[in-house]
Amino acid sequence: MKSRAEYSITNRIYWNEVASVHQENYVNDLLQRISEPDFTTFDPIEQKLFKRLNLSEKAVAQICCNNARELISVKKAGAFRCVGFDISDEFIKQGEKLKQAAEVEIELVCTDIYELGDAYDNQFDLLYITIGVLGWLQDLKTFFTILGRLLKPGGQIFMYEMHPILELFEEDSGGTIRNDYFNKKPYFEEGGNDYMNPNEIIKSPCYWFHHPLSEILGGLIAHGFNITHFDEYAHDISNRAAFLSEQENRPPMSFSLIAKNTQYRE
Repeated sequence: MKSRAEYSITNRIYWNEVASVHQENYVNDLLQRISEPDFTTFDPIEQKLFKRLNLSEKAVAQICCNNARELISVKKAGAFRCVGFDISDEFIKQGEKLKQAAEVEIELVCTDIYELGDAYDNQFDLLYITIGVLGWLQDLKTFFTILGRLLKPGGQIFMYEMHPILELFEEDSGGTIRNDYFNKKPYFEEGGNDYMNPNEIIKSPCYWFHHPLSEILGGLIAHGFNITHFDEYAHDISNRAAFLSEQENRPPMSFSLIAKNTQYRE
């Protein structure tokens, strides 16, 4: 078993390669569209839940923000302060170009979230986590501790994530269960297809970690969060499960969650 830092180093190299592929795949086009006043990445689920959360005058951080396109949407939707954290140098560079094109003020920080110091503690009303973040995190217990530090008392987490049950299936299986839902070992991939463009091969290796729903929900509860909303959906937000989306009988493929920080700190 590698150390957490070793996994992070390997995955940072992987994501930097992915960034260059995505630049040609969709980011160049996005640079032309993101300045539009009504630009948004939100689907109807996010629109509904962000309306419930009321972004107006809120300080929002996106964890593992990739190139910050979703964070830019948060800013355009009325948030006051927006900060994005991501491990990839190249995706942060993309984000800087996108925010300039969008003409919005957001702060982007290149960091391994596990190495984040106390400079941002107790500063955010809302933490936004979406599409594939949890699978890149080896240690959810430490991650949830960090989230608790970042939030103000009464602050909230909003997750809109791919469902962990997707790890049971592989595209060539025809929907047959291939993997163990309770697997605790990291998945290793090298020379895999890019999730945005399957015709592109990412040569760099990477590690992926499976977390069952009980670990996610139970971990939040154990860290003092009150879960105020949870729902599951039969649609895929990950670009990984089109083969399941086409079936008549579908498993849950995504979920949304809102959790409130009930821990009080001086």
